Amino acid sequence: MTAAAGPVEASPEALIVDDDQDLCGMLSLVLSRGGFDVRTTHDGNSALSCVNQRMPDVMLMDVKMPGPDGMEVLRRVHSSHPQLPVVMMTSFAGVSQAVEAIKAGAADYLAKPFDNRHAVSVLKQVVKQAEDSVLAGAQASSAGTQAHTNATKATSLQSHLRATMGSSPRVQRLVRDMAAVAESNFSVIIQGETGTGKELVARTLHTFSARSEGPFIAVDCGAIAASLLESELFGHEKGAFTSADSRSIGKFEAAAGGTLFLDEIGNMPLQAQASMLRVLQERVLYRVGGQQPIKIDCRVLVATHEDLQQAVEDGRFREDLWYRLNEFQLCVPPLRERREDILHLAEQFRRQAEIDLAKPVPSFSAAAQQRLLAFDWPGNVRELRAVVRRAALLAEEQIDVEHIQLRSRDRSVLAAAGAPVTAAQALPVGERSMREILLDSKQQLERALLDKALGLAHGNKAEAARLLQVDYKTIHNKLKQFGLQHQ
Repeated sequence: MTAAAGPVEASPEALIVDDDQDLCGMLSLVLSRGGFDVRTTHDGNSALSCVNQRMPDVMLMDVKMPGPDGMEVLRRVHSSHPQLPVVMMTSFAGVSQAVEAIKAGAADYLAKPFDNRHAVSVLKQVVKQAEDSVLAGAQASSAGTQAHTNATKATSLQSHLRATMGSSPRVQRLVRDMAAVAESNFSVIIQGETGTGKELVARTLHTFSARSEGPFIAVDCGAIAASLLESELFGHEKGAFTSADSRSIGKFEAAAGGTLFLDEIGNMPLQAQASMLRVLQERVLYRVGGQQPIKIDCRVLVATHEDLQQAVEDGRFREDLWYRLNEFQLCVPPLRERREDILHLAEQFRRQAEIDLAKPVPSFSAAAQQRLLAFDWPGNVRELRAVVRRAALLAEEQIDVEHIQLRSRDRSVLAAAGAPVTAAQALPVGERSMREILLDSKQQLERALLDKALGLAHGNKAEAARLLQVDYKTIHNKLKQFGLQHQ
């Protein structure tokens, strides 16, 4: 006798709401492959109608769209169907929108551009959380509810950082550490090379902290004269010094209820370090020239590109201040140690350039991607962003190798091509404009590289293209441009 088959578990249903029909089609395919039944609609009113007709298991909705926008639809859905999890889609730059969405009731958010697999994972996770919440029902204790809220915030932080920084093991380790400390009031030292994204980490800690409603005040300690730093941080009274013609509050007071971020703390003079230590210990400050104690209420995050422990040993940084600040430490890895994130970040910057330029920006060729991956990125994420934005401006049909301008390799490339590295004294300054000089030098370098590669390839254009990591069409066009005759 054949045993009766057990009940077949229904696939969860996802409702996608976005006025970009191409994106809806792509997401429908991705989510269907991920085990969802999918419906799509393209404006706020139809989204509300779809939910009222048949409530899905999860909504994936863009913030910006016709009719009631995504935020308004979210508020209405959360009011009428509080058990329905809604995941919002927002632009890479729209972190504040994402935080607003979480506060308005969104279960999570995805920052465009996002990884398709990550989107499926997030939707499955929020569906499971919603199911668990229903099973728990009204018996959930306030402690359990708080734990669920904290777990949701941690998930949102992780989603945000995966979207903005990548998903390499080094970044995931950083994300775990950030999730552990974000809700606390601990002082944090954020260590990392220049350009790695230390301020992004600080802003994210603030955004996902209990102080997110308060201000985020950033101060670059290396950009303020030593004589003015204490006034900048603690404020001053009228007449405290020659130019003090009125009272001024400092950054500590301005950050009340929020977060004070001190970038490049290692550049702070020793005298200011002593004053800051006293303020942090007593939680009270005196404005320069003032006698009235002022209580402070802000979290302090600091960042540095140098090793503060070494600075302590060298006598350039106070040991007691280092201990006071070092309640928790985060290390932001350099880009060369997380190469898995390079193409993800490059694609983000390419799409951001599309927004800034208000025009389509072509995709990266395979050779261009290889060039990005092979570079050491001494300027880290900041340098990658600059390189991609420059390439986006120059490219027409595709971002190719010739559009990826990497300053740090110019000298070695010239030497490899057999071309002389021209001394600054030999440049025809005063005879032609800088633009003309650079264009001529670029053409000379291109010709020398092309001639060298074709010589090494014995005239084989396809092999020369491989050596230079460009496509065959580029070789053909350059040969024609320079009038080179290689068989």
